[in-house]
Amino acid sequence: MPTLEQPPSGSVIGPSSPASATLGAQIDLVTGFLRRRYLLILLGLLLSLPFGALYLYITPATYTASSVMMIEPRKGAFDSVMGTSGVPDGVWIESQTIALNSLNVASYVVKQLRLADDPQFVRSGVDWLDKLLFRLGWGEDPEPKSEQERIGAAIAALGHGLKIQRQGQSYMMRIDFHSQNKELAARIANTMIDAYIFDQLNAKYQANRRASDWLQERLQALREQAAAAERAVIDYKAKNNIVAPSGGALLNEKELSDIGGGLVSARVQASDLQVRLERIQAVRKAYQQEKPNSGEQDEIVSEAMGSGIITRLRNQYLDLMNREANWSLRYGNNHQAVTNLRNQIRDIRRSIGDELGRIEESIKSDHALAKRRQEEFDKRLSGLVSQSTETNQAQITLFSLDAAAKSYRKLYDNFLQRHTESVQQQTFPVSEARQISAASVKQTGPKTGLIALGTILAGAMIGGGLAAFREIMDRKFRTREQVQSVLATECLALVPLLADNSRKRIFSKPQPLALESRRAEQFDINRRVAPRSICVTPKIMQTIIDAPGCAYAEAIRSIKLTLDMNNQANAKIIGLTSCLPSEGKSTLAVATATLIAQSGARVILVDCDVRHSSISRLLAPNARTGFLDVVAGTVDLADTVWTDAATQLEFLPVGGHVANATEFLASRAAKSLFDTLQIKYDYVIVDLAPLVANMDVRATSGFIDSYLLVIEWGSTKVDAVQYMLRNAPSVHENIVGVVLNKVDMAAVGHYDSYGAHYYYSQPQRAKSVH
Repeated sequence: MPTLEQPPSGSVIGPSSPASATLGAQIDLVTGFLRRRYLLILLGLLLSLPFGALYLYITPATYTASSVMMIEPRKGAFDSVMGTSGVPDGVWIESQTIALNSLNVASYVVKQLRLADDPQFVRSGVDWLDKLLFRLGWGEDPEPKSEQERIGAAIAALGHGLKIQRQGQSYMMRIDFHSQNKELAARIANTMIDAYIFDQLNAKYQANRRASDWLQERLQALREQAAAAERAVIDYKAKNNIVAPSGGALLNEKELSDIGGGLVSARVQASDLQVRLERIQAVRKAYQQEKPNSGEQDEIVSEAMGSGIITRLRNQYLDLMNREANWSLRYGNNHQAVTNLRNQIRDIRRSIGDELGRIEESIKSDHALAKRRQEEFDKRLSGLVSQSTETNQAQITLFSLDAAAKSYRKLYDNFLQRHTESVQQQTFPVSEARQISAASVKQTGPKTGLIALGTILAGAMIGGGLAAFREIMDRKFRTREQVQSVLATECLALVPLLADNSRKRIFSKPQPLALESRRAEQFDINRRVAPRSICVTPKIMQTIIDAPGCAYAEAIRSIKLTLDMNNQANAKIIGLTSCLPSEGKSTLAVATATLIAQSGARVILVDCDVRHSSISRLLAPNARTGFLDVVAGTVDLADTVWTDAATQLEFLPVGGHVANATEFLASRAAKSLFDTLQIKYDYVIVDLAPLVANMDVRATSGFIDSYLLVIEWGSTKVDAVQYMLRNAPSVHENIVGVVLNKVDMAAVGHYDSYGAHYYYSQPQRAKSVH
């Protein structure tokens, strides 16, 4: 059973999702959205234009005064003392920019120009939000009343209109001030430079005075510290009996190095003897157990020990072994000569074992001597290390005391020299800043172009937001891909909307008047010959008959093709239903049956919409009996079928109305009737009730092979279709496909520029009513 998939919330309907779409598909998605919603976007633009014009009208002109100042960095008297560099970097320049915005500079400008006494200037420093809240009756009056409040408001207004920026990578500072009074803006821009120079001079004077006082106090402290450090060096030498310590190594360091080397040599020798002893013991154990060996161990021991006795015994051993092997082959293993050789081999092996025991004792003795020598070196090294540690500690302390004494003396001499220089330079304060150009004023606001651009952008955003909201809320079926993604079923066709025109019909080619007359005469003859003939041809049938190449007929033909591909063996019983009334399912049922009949197949159209039988009223308005009567058994099938003479389409009307019509649809008689129709006809097209009449449609699941769901394009909501199918699982399981009906082919291209291009690019050749 196909599952109903929920589309992503807020997704814009288009040919494919942007995540997987190519660049061309994304461009088509955007252009389609613009074509669909351009009126809303234009509405947003039109709404924003009056506000932009009003803003330009009520906004007063603003002026900007610009002055330029250069900061000339000079090396201060205390740069060397403080450890600072005389060359300024980017951080220093930024610091001067911040200093220009400081409270001290702003207070100087406010005081010099008496800005706190200018009511208009003071009011410009009050926050507009506070003014608005006060006018709305919330909060206190933001207008400053006391002297301090006016000064604070003036400083705030000065900060709002002030802008300071560095000119490139130079030492130039540009000072801009924005105001509605151009004379006041020029005065403030010039006074800002004077305020900065005054602040720098005052800061230098204060810094020089504090530095001089600090240097005086520091010199006295350094003098006392240097004298104390030198006395500490002399006292420590006397206490630790250090007469003249050298800058190189101490006396016991060479002895310590020699003992360390001897200790390493002793450890290596002891380790080597231990390894040789273990190997000798392993080989000797093998000989004592009289386990024959390949001779490899004898060779290893002989090479390791360098013993001539073992070498001679091993050669004899090998010679006897060869003879024993040859004689065993020649005389046999039990021969007396072979037995004697084996005894000699055993005696030689024992001799080798005894010699190995002697060598083992010798190595044990050497190993014990090496261990005692190692222990002696360890003891001597420990004593020297302890003695050297005490000496080194005293030497380290002496070095520290001597270095401290020299540092204090050098620092004292340096401070004394700088103090002398600073005292000489304090009386010559020089400012690092000077004015390069006086303030020039120009009008900078309001900026008409920028406001116009902002107004257009704001209008586009408002219109785009409205369009996007409208797009999100448009949860109706528009495209094939939307049907496939939401309902997980195939969209068989997009059936175009044909407008009604009672006076003029447009066919594939004009129909001669004689042909119309002959058709009317044929209808009269058929009426007299066959009383149950369909004499009134509906406009939709006329369109299929007279304009088989129109877009509408092509859409119906695609439905038939899909039905043929799904089941080619048996006659097909196809039920057409929709979610809601007036979606055009009955019209599509008539059109589909007409097109199938025109192709020469045997087809019958059955009206099973027992509550609203629109097809019966259209094709057989005078029918008194029909489907319900045949199911009830009151009439025969042959007495209720109506025939269209032009297409040989047969039609079974709904018949008389009964109270329990749903039970008739679910009865065995109805199933038997459709079994008969399936044998007699190639196609059985059934017009069913909408899914909103849930029980009527579910009652037909016993005899309907597959269902065709008709959805009105741009009208039926996605949620409604999903809800109806969830409540009709038997219908949902057997849906062969979906048809989007009443499609506006001129507008569908805005949603699906690929699938609909063929249709809306073709001229509509017929018009009718759904």
